[in-house]
Amino acid sequence: MALTALVAIGSLPMTTRAEPYLAVATGLKCVVCHVNPTGGGKRTTYGDVYAQTELAARIFATENKTPWTGELTERLAVGGDFRADVDTVDTPGSDRRNQFAVEQGTAYVELRAIPGLLTVYADQQLAPGASTSRELYALLTPAGSKYHIKVGRLFLPFGWRLQDDTAFVKQSSGINYETPDRGIEAGLELPKWSAQAVVSNGTAGGGETDAGKQVSLSATYVRARWRAGASYNVNNADLGDREMQSLFAGVRTGPIAWLAELDYIADDLTVGGRQRTYASLLEGNWRFRKGHNLKLSYEFLDPDRGVTGDQRERYSLVWEYAPMLLLQARIGFRAYNGVPGIATTNRNEAFAELHAHF
Repeated sequence: MALTALVAIGSLPMTTRAEPYLAVATGLKCVVCHVNPTGGGKRTTYGDVYAQTELAARIFATENKTPWTGELTERLAVGGDFRADVDTVDTPGSDRRNQFAVEQGTAYVELRAIPGLLTVYADQQLAPGASTSRELYALLTPAGSKYHIKVGRLFLPFGWRLQDDTAFVKQSSGINYETPDRGIEAGLELPKWSAQAVVSNGTAGGGETDAGKQVSLSATYVRARWRAGASYNVNNADLGDREMQSLFAGVRTGPIAWLAELDYIADDLTVGGRQRTYASLLEGNWRFRKGHNLKLSYEFLDPDRGVTGDQRERYSLVWEYAPMLLLQARIGFRAYNGVPGIATTNRNEAFAELHAHF
């Protein structure tokens, strides 16, 4: 089972989303730049302005000389992300694969039904494939957003909400941008703390099949130059229970923002007893010049502690360049070092991506 899961994870396509290293680099919380208090999706006015003035290498003034913020009216704001790429996959024993693809076409709608108190938020994936709802929830923010309650379809809090959904820590936990769930979330935002508790179906957005529920807990202590957090998740299901724990941290050392995460996952299988998985990430982001970021990461995965020789590693080097507002280009290389005899776990990947956001 462990080797089957290993191959399945390794064959998934690459998708990209949010940028948690920016929170570490700036000392800010996710809620400052995103409508979603836990990060990802539509940007706030601050997030839009920051992306156009601080991340872009050059600022081209619009006719009215004000940045795009997505604000259509006092109560309605929109946004979106579009990503297209070309990637090359070199797998031992197989022909090299070159492919153009649309990786993401997502639209965001923020309706402030009662400004400052009640928001209806939609995150709709338009491509690739059929249109799919990623997030759709009502957000209640009393007490000046010190507390929040979300009800509907939402992303679960667990570890870093990384840009790359194919990272080992995201694929092994099964909590990423492809697996929102239906439930209710309660959140707390204090000057140095951010915490969330969620009760959801535990079906990754699918229909409920049993009486079991998934509970997700996450808390982060935030300082100007560093932050540290922990997450806990348990999912009770007829097909087998899952318990997950995560420790994650970020620190800024000069111009480099570091991210680290260690996950432990225990699955109670109907056949074979308990399977224990460990996944980890270490990532450094060096913004060596305005508009330029160099990302270097190392990942380790042990999908089953009871199996010898199934561990694997992944090394990534990515250059991100934002030549102007609302546009980013990315060029990257990933090398996999995995199980001898399983070619897909020892492949190399290279890609170039164009990302337009508004």
